[in-house]
Parts: sequence; C-alpha cells; structure tokens
Amino acid sequence: MDAETRAIITRVIKNCVYGDLATISADGTAPRVRPVCAFLENDLSILIPSHTATRKIGEIANNPNVEICFVDSEHWQVRVTGTAKVETRCEVKQRLMDTTLSPKLWHGFFPDGPDDDKFVLYRIEPESFEWMKEWELAYRKAPAPGRSK
Repeated sequence: MDAETRAIITRVIKNCVYGDLATISADGTAPRVRPVCAFLENDLSILIPSHTATRKIGEIANNPNVEICFVDSEHWQVRVTGTAKVETRCEVKQRLMDTTLSPKLWHGFFPDGPDDDKFVLYRIEPESFEWMKEWELAYRKAPAPGRSK
C-alpha cells in the first residue's frame, strides 16, 4: 500500500467517532449493521469493544467475515473488509481503556476493567480497503498491507 493511500485511510478512520459494522445474522439469513466504536491500530487492524449481551457476539462466532464502513465530515468513505477475531491480550484491552473514551464510560460497561467477563474485544484483520469521496461513485481499492492484489 502506498503512503498516500495509507494516509487517506488513516485520516478518515481516525476522524470518525463510529464505524458501521456489518455482520450476518446468527441464523445466516440476513445482514446486520450497527454503529460501533472503532479504534485504528498502527498495522491498520481495527479494534472494536463489545459486550457479551450484544447480538454481534453470536453473529461473529458463526461467521467472522465482516465489513466496517466509515464516513467522515468531508464525505470521504472508507470500507474495510476483513475477519473479526477475539483479542484476548489483557494489555491490549487495558491500553484501549487507558487511552480512549472516558474512564466513566468504560467502567459503566465493564466494572471489572479489562478482566471483566463481559468485555469482548475484536480485532478486525483487514483483507482489503475501498475508499472514495462520496460523489465520485467509484471506489478505489487496495489490499491490506501484506496481502496480494
């Protein structure tokens, strides 16, 4: 991935508070989309915290193939296709809790901190990226770094 493409993708995702995550229903019959807090990592993977009470837990368990879409205030769109995997490292959860959102918000959802049994953290490992300015009507595409075209 060239530096300009990486810069556009990074800027758009980091400028968005939420992304819209698409999964397939647990019974495999319908798409499901919902806004999620999403945090871009340096390797372009995306961290998504979740609670065990949400439907996406079962949906991702049945089919980990997901897509997340971001639209910034300048009407740039970035779509990321990838695989959602559970991130089990406590230090990654702790870093996220220490550096994002508010401690009060994190504590409200996960009172036991990064070890809370209800705290599930997904890492979307990207396979490809698509991006465009909203009115361009044609996406530009690139594989994730380390993936062939």
